[in-house]
Amino acid sequence: MKLLLLQVPTSHLGAGEKVYPLGLSRLSSMVPAGVEKKALDMNIHPDPWPRLKQVLEDTGPDLVCISFRNLDPLAGQKASYLSSLKTSARLIRTLAPKARIIAGGPAFSLFAHRLMKEIPEIDIGMMGEGELVFKHLLSPVIQPDKIPGILWREDNRIFSSPLGPKISMDDIPALDTALFCPDDYAKANTYVAAMGIEGKRGCDLRCGYCLYPFLGGTCMRLRHPKKIVDEMQMLSSQFNIRLFHFTDSVINRPADHFEALCRELINRKPDFAWTGFFREDSLTHRNLNLAVKAGLTAIYFSSDALTGQGLRMLNKNLTSRDILDAARLTAQMKILAMCHFLVNLPGENEETIRESSQMLDRLLDIHGPAGNLGAVIFNHIRLYPKAPITQRLIRSGALDPDTDFLYPVYHAPDKYGYVLHEFEARCHRANVFSRLGLAGFTGGLK
Repeated sequence: MKLLLLQVPTSHLGAGEKVYPLGLSRLSSMVPAGVEKKALDMNIHPDPWPRLKQVLEDTGPDLVCISFRNLDPLAGQKASYLSSLKTSARLIRTLAPKARIIAGGPAFSLFAHRLMKEIPEIDIGMMGEGELVFKHLLSPVIQPDKIPGILWREDNRIFSSPLGPKISMDDIPALDTALFCPDDYAKANTYVAAMGIEGKRGCDLRCGYCLYPFLGGTCMRLRHPKKIVDEMQMLSSQFNIRLFHFTDSVINRPADHFEALCRELINRKPDFAWTGFFREDSLTHRNLNLAVKAGLTAIYFSSDALTGQGLRMLNKNLTSRDILDAARLTAQMKILAMCHFLVNLPGENEETIRESSQMLDRLLDIHGPAGNLGAVIFNHIRLYPKAPITQRLIRSGALDPDTDFLYPVYHAPDKYGYVLHEFEARCHRANVFSRLGLAGFTGGLK
């Protein structure tokens, strides 16, 4: 059997930022020795389509496994990556007409049934994690109804099997660094870590807009700190990786696992750094100090709302005080901080906008003198069909229940559409004044 593992384009081509395909690399390491395998990450080629054509013609694959990671780039953009998946599938069917085409990945899992209908070239779809089912799909003849979490075609109909158990994080396969070489990613990026590292999967938080619980489960599955650091050290020593980003939805929960990870890193005396998303109410001086000693170089916050009403509406289970306390901690220790907020939320009014404005000023006043604010990223809510906030908007009559969420849909009423731009302008001024050592970080909306 000849197998092609394909990562389709799901990034801003030409932007230069690359992301190592963790999922496909782990699946590749599970392929039996008797299978002849090739790999192509289309994201690392400025014009990937001639490259895909060449690989298909040279390989003549019997099986093509497509990973579809992102639906769209977020950040308020209306661009969609769906054309990448559709065109790839059609090109494969054209140049390798007898190949079995399997599709999976986070973006595919969100709309698996819909994508099977829209893209008839896909023979089998994988929903959710693939590590426990992938090996069963490599046989020349399979029994799809015996394999959990897949979709297949039969008599012009699409069938699906129930999801099976999720893999233990200590049993996830190793990375196939021979086929997916980290060298192709390590020197490409300028502002984000190209190499992800998995400390856990799943999330027990229930934020109103988020699909992490759907994709990874509502219970956190923890990976042993030793195994995490073993992988980081391997990538550092063999491929000179100097910066990692933890793919965990929240890295510092649960606290005991996070602190054990930091101690393991400290004991190994690493020569690399790392970043990750932190939960504000779980951040303490003690665990932040541990993290810095363990190699933390930048901290990402995603509190997502600047008002108490917004925090409650998004079901963040945070308070404004939690956000301010976390900001003070990072400023005191001069840790580079990146903050993400959603604006123009459902129920927004003049009063909540003033409250958001005042809260933003307080944050800028905290970070400005320390010069530790790397960026404040503002966005509108990307709506997904399975997200609680989407269902709430439909029930309230604010959103048409027939809305097609496959392509980018944002909650962004025109009345307060200016707020995002005003806040961005204020943060830009604060950043410039901070870098120049000048006062005058804040100031109200005009």
